[in-house]
Amino acid sequence: MTARVFLVSIVLTLLLAISNTYLALKIGFVTAASIPAAILSMGILKFSKKATIFEHNLVQTAASSGEAIAGGIAYTIPALIIIGFWSNFNYWESVLLAITGGVIGVLFSAIIRRPLLKDPTLKFPEGQAIAEVLKLKQSKKIGMVPLLFGALLAAVMDFCQSTQLMFAQASRVMFGGESLYSFGIGFAPAMIGAGYIIGLRIGLSLLLGVVISYGIVLPIISHGTVLTESASAYFGDHYAMSMRYVGVGAMIMAALITLIRMLKPIYQNITKTFSEVRSGPLVEHERDLSIKSIVFGTLASLIILGVLFNHLFGLGDLGFGAGLTFSMLLLSLVYVAVIGFIITMICGYFSGLVGVSASPGSSVMIAGMILAALLVHGLFLLHTPTLTSNMVLIGEAVTILISSAVMQIACISNDTLQDLKVGQIIGASPRQQQLMLIFGVIIASLVVPAVMQLLYLAYGIAGHMPHSGMNPANTLASPPSAIMAMLTQVIFEQTIPWNYLGIGALAVFLLYLTSLITRKKAFEISLLGVGIGMYLSIITTTPLILGGIISGIVFWLNGKDVQAIRQHRNILIACGLVTGGALMDIVLTIPMVINSAGNGLTFNVPAAVSGGLGVLALVVMVGMFLRKARA
Repeated sequence: MTARVFLVSIVLTLLLAISNTYLALKIGFVTAASIPAAILSMGILKFSKKATIFEHNLVQTAASSGEAIAGGIAYTIPALIIIGFWSNFNYWESVLLAITGGVIGVLFSAIIRRPLLKDPTLKFPEGQAIAEVLKLKQSKKIGMVPLLFGALLAAVMDFCQSTQLMFAQASRVMFGGESLYSFGIGFAPAMIGAGYIIGLRIGLSLLLGVVISYGIVLPIISHGTVLTESASAYFGDHYAMSMRYVGVGAMIMAALITLIRMLKPIYQNITKTFSEVRSGPLVEHERDLSIKSIVFGTLASLIILGVLFNHLFGLGDLGFGAGLTFSMLLLSLVYVAVIGFIITMICGYFSGLVGVSASPGSSVMIAGMILAALLVHGLFLLHTPTLTSNMVLIGEAVTILISSAVMQIACISNDTLQDLKVGQIIGASPRQQQLMLIFGVIIASLVVPAVMQLLYLAYGIAGHMPHSGMNPANTLASPPSAIMAMLTQVIFEQTIPWNYLGIGALAVFLLYLTSLITRKKAFEISLLGVGIGMYLSIITTTPLILGGIISGIVFWLNGKDVQAIRQHRNILIACGLVTGGALMDIVLTIPMVINSAGNGLTFNVPAAVSGGLGVLALVVMVGMFLRKARA
């Protein structure tokens, strides 16, 4: 834990936190940040001849927490703006929420580290890949050029697309046979890179979700439509929100199915966790933070969280007495601790099974959020049988804040166990890794809320604009927080759209039954991926699908014996696309924030020119992946 480790960790943590905050708000995904963090660390520290593989590991461990914090905060806190509880992102409240939840997540992951990492059924794919990258770099067989080239290409493309020099997207709603049909396509480089990382299986699952949602469900529920305006406007006025509820229903069903299938292994790992903790390791490469440190750190974080909750909940304004307020706060903290630990186990297991990018942790959080909403709603009804509009608003906010703390814990465990697996493979000290994780949590927590505020002022979030005259087409979808806001609202207002939720849930359930009946490996889809494909806009989903298909083509061209170094180069190109595209979008927010109308720099060029440049850039990108595949 040298001075250069801390300095490089700060730089890379900020870089990955900023880029993943954008992705979380744009598409509801964050990408596995550990591989680019490891490569960048090795590239920066190569100027120091004394830098060791363990220093690279510590830098990568701290930096990857930036991704986890970005996901935890950006998945949840925007819901407070969507429901109208906040008008802007309250900086210090968001920072404290991120730090306390993140620290608890690190401490919980220290408890479950040994039993999960020793489970032979859990491969921790990113952890294995990062360990190989570190070993390859130590033998000087791999460099930073692919990542930097991908970042440069994405930055140039994103600038050209944002200024309308290059074709970026197109969408259309058509009317035929008394039904509506929606089509669209997008070419965002960051999304294509993210699609390559999540792979063909998730990409095809997203495609299946799009087909079900916009090719089957929309025409059915819109049948009999009599247009009173353009097809696009009619869709926006009458069916856009309904289709979101369909996607929410699909994601809830995916979460329930996944939880039921994992009950047995989760129980086995919980019992194994406590037996492992009691045994106590002696050697340094198996030594975690002490039990005393974990207990003290958890209690201190919960106390700070309780003070923050008391400040934010505002229960006194609703006529809650001191006793009832204290009980509500205590129950909230117990919920965060108990449900947070259970979800830590679940997300850690998922992460080890399928990796960070493909882990269905957000679907687990949806189930946890619904439970929190039902509990808070029930407690409010015990206080008064009739809820005023102000009570409903505060009840929704309480649910979101509690769920946000739990989400922080879940995201940290989902991500950091991959880093701890790297440490186990190379023989690093898990205790030092856990200390660096806490350091990374603090650094990332200080910057993510500011980035969210900047993006909100530039684009707006989920249709909510900070000022008039902004372009609604630029708004960031923020799917997880939009889902959280919708579900809390319908639970508290008792206006749950069971019909649309049921359609989405039924679609996923039928897919699951089909997979059970066929029992064919080719039919192994991601139910969460299908749900997200049903929820996100087609423009956002298509570049993810394209990236996944490119990943499948690369694998098909190389076969199962593709060399590790070749695979790593392609992954680095994809990580570069994500990082470069996301950072350029952050840079482009500056003129949009300065301009109160939310419009940035634009150029007027003929459609043929912008379209030709877009096709050329796409061909270059695809060729880059395929050329590297054959190198």
